[in-house]
Amino acid sequence: MPRRGTGPGRTTAGFTIAALALAWAAAAAALAAEPAGEQSRSVPFDRFPFATLQQEPPRYLTLSQLDAYARLAGWPNAPGWWPEMRRIIQCETADLDRLAYNPADPNGGSYGLAQLNGRYHFDRAGEDFRRWADPVVNLRTALWLRTVRGRFGGEGGWANCAAMLGIH
Repeated sequence: MPRRGTGPGRTTAGFTIAALALAWAAAAAALAAEPAGEQSRSVPFDRFPFATLQQEPPRYLTLSQLDAYARLAGWPNAPGWWPEMRRIIQCETADLDRLAYNPADPNGGSYGLAQLNGRYHFDRAGEDFRRWADPVVNLRTALWLRTVRGRFGGEGGWANCAAMLGIH
């Protein structure tokens, strides 16, 4: 009789955990070390490895990092979704500062990459407002907002940038 905690099932679980750890490390390294010439060029959306936020992301993101976090947040790379939101984020936070904060917004300030209003959007989306600077949480909340509103512009959304960019 094998000892408790040993056997084929235990070995498979160990290999799975080791593989996930390697994938996390590779993804973190890929997000942290982008070649100098690649920062302004977009990488195809579906070419990013599995990644998690095991460490704090950089304050200022590259477009490639923004795309990777959008994928983790669940944004579809389809017309009317991520391509337009990516442009809106570049308008709202031109330097891709995940700590961007606009205290002048009349709805409790605007927070993060997507410049979401106060606690309101985070609370309605079921997200922890204390994590507004986490790019995945911020982008997942923005995805919730885009989904429930059915559009980008107009009252309660990214009205100025959407209008300026011709996005509806």
